[in-house]
Amino acid sequence: MSNKSRSRSFLTMLIVLLAAAAAVQPVAAQTNCDSACSAFITKVEAAITAVTANLKPTQPIIIGGQEVAAHGSNVANYPPTVLVDYADGLKAVGVQRIEFNPAISTINIPAAEANLDILVWHIRELGLQLAINPEYDNGEFPVSTFQDFLNVAMQTYPALAARYKPDNFVIVHEPTTMAARMGIAITPAQWVSFIQAVEPLIKQASPHTNVGAGDCVGCNESDYFSAFAALPTCNATNQSSGCLDFLTVDLYSTDFITVEAWVQIAQTNKKGIYMEETWAPTYLPSTLPTGIQANPAGQEAYAVIGSVDTVFERMDQDWLTGVIQFASAVGMQGVTPFTTEAFFLYVNTPTPSDEATNASYLSQASKAIQSGQLTTTGQTYLQDAAQYGVKMATTISNASYATLPTVFDPSCGTAYNPCLPDSVVAPDMIASTFGVDLANQVALSSNWPTTLGNTTATLVDSTNTSYPVPLYSVQATQINYLVPSAAATGPATLTITSGDGTITTGIVEVAPVSPGLYTYFANGQGTAAAVAVCAGTCTGWPNQMANGQFWQYTFVANCTAEPCEAPLTWGIDDTLVITFYGTGIRHLAALSNITATVGGTSVPVQYAGPQGTDTGLDQVNVLIPNNFRGAGQVNLILTTQDTVNKVSEVSNPVAIDLQ
Repeated sequence: MSNKSRSRSFLTMLIVLLAAAAAVQPVAAQTNCDSACSAFITKVEAAITAVTANLKPTQPIIIGGQEVAAHGSNVANYPPTVLVDYADGLKAVGVQRIEFNPAISTINIPAAEANLDILVWHIRELGLQLAINPEYDNGEFPVSTFQDFLNVAMQTYPALAARYKPDNFVIVHEPTTMAARMGIAITPAQWVSFIQAVEPLIKQASPHTNVGAGDCVGCNESDYFSAFAALPTCNATNQSSGCLDFLTVDLYSTDFITVEAWVQIAQTNKKGIYMEETWAPTYLPSTLPTGIQANPAGQEAYAVIGSVDTVFERMDQDWLTGVIQFASAVGMQGVTPFTTEAFFLYVNTPTPSDEATNASYLSQASKAIQSGQLTTTGQTYLQDAAQYGVKMATTISNASYATLPTVFDPSCGTAYNPCLPDSVVAPDMIASTFGVDLANQVALSSNWPTTLGNTTATLVDSTNTSYPVPLYSVQATQINYLVPSAAATGPATLTITSGDGTITTGIVEVAPVSPGLYTYFANGQGTAAAVAVCAGTCTGWPNQMANGQFWQYTFVANCTAEPCEAPLTWGIDDTLVITFYGTGIRHLAALSNITATVGGTSVPVQYAGPQGTDTGLDQVNVLIPNNFRGAGQVNLILTTQDTVNKVSEVSNPVAIDLQ
């Protein structure tokens, strides 16, 4: 996977889309909010107040967020660092599921595919759910008939599912918008036939994936929605019959009545439903071309004031809170805002433009993301997520406590602030998961039972196979568990059921290896919890073994604060090998797939695998060459090659003292 930056302008695809949608020149943006603007805001606020006045939000929902930078084929034009920082920013505002809309043929563009590989891997590292909603990009390939579309989509949809194994895959997204971009008429029956043909291929490519279809309120798509709802609901017996697991709805207006009616249709047809796109209504002039009201994607070209102008910041916050409360109250599964750039930047007109689709604004927004900037709308969304989001647990290596760097929390990465836990695990790895109400009692067992203190956990892997999870210890805020040995690679869902019935879920990425090394203070940092073995004269070594060799710990016993390394001294004719203990290492494809560095210099690895019969515990034997005598306090780091995902996994650094 390439990390090479691209120099083309940001979101060219959306700008082209915007131009195609516009039949006349956009109205010039204003620089302040006049009486008409104030009246518009008052109207929207009143609609929010009216719909939420008597609501009783009761159902936790999935808090989503669109990563706009990954839309269409334009994902190839973004530096991977922006894509990764964008995902970190969505995580920072409480997002539990990231969504993006690739073009139908994005996966056939090598640069775009490489960038999506990087983004999706990072989303999984973050322990987030993933939803993919492909849509036809203006002019991405010629379409004269619906069959032209099918010829491409029938190949790329299963390829997307196989490569990225999303939690949700929206097969049909805004059907009338798609048809308009293709310039052909497509009936509900034709879209249904497409679903029936491609759904079995998606499920075969990724059994873990739920499939859905959806429509836009106000886009004349009610007939399409009813046709999708009438399809069979997926279950164990009809996974390959053109079924759907869920429906989606897009909302850019105050028509909550239609949304509630669609929710009832979905529930009647035994399907989940969530708001796959939403943002506050666009401030439009009183006179508009026919049909533009039904095309939210093109409305901003006519906006009196753009959607990311500071005058709308408070309105956007109230809109998102109101929509979340509404979704919770009527039984929707989740809410996904679209214009998530506003979580990072609002502007005043005229420079840069206050339209979310403007290249100048997007360039400024990218800089805001990379500097870790959050708006009050992003901060409010974080509060909404904490109040209304589903209960989530985050998993981290029990040895390394590995965290991921982020510009949104400079203190991240310490043992006391694992703000972005690295949720990549491996079979037979000891893992720790954190949350609240995970157990209603404290219990510990070295026998690794699957029920401990009346708490249980299950792991459903990427093949949709469910495993009971062996537990080592449970308490309200932390559970230590063993990743099941047979868990398949790919995203997996961990479900924890407390003794009082509380259910918490978490997302992990199962990889062949995920190395972590134990440290003296059991926090993944500082002095290695390791044993050094010396062969030879080994002057001063305290513990002689039956074979004539000597051993000692790499740490000072009863140490109370770092540094705790015990000095290791050996002679020029002695041989020094250090045994490091860790987890997530034993399923290496070959010993050649692991390397060790001391102070940045490679050293030989003699063994990497299970440590005897101890459950989940691995060991790595490293030969320390004599030229390291006198190196002093240095760090050792392991790097393993994941031959399945084509990535390198790096362990936490552990400290040793070589004298």
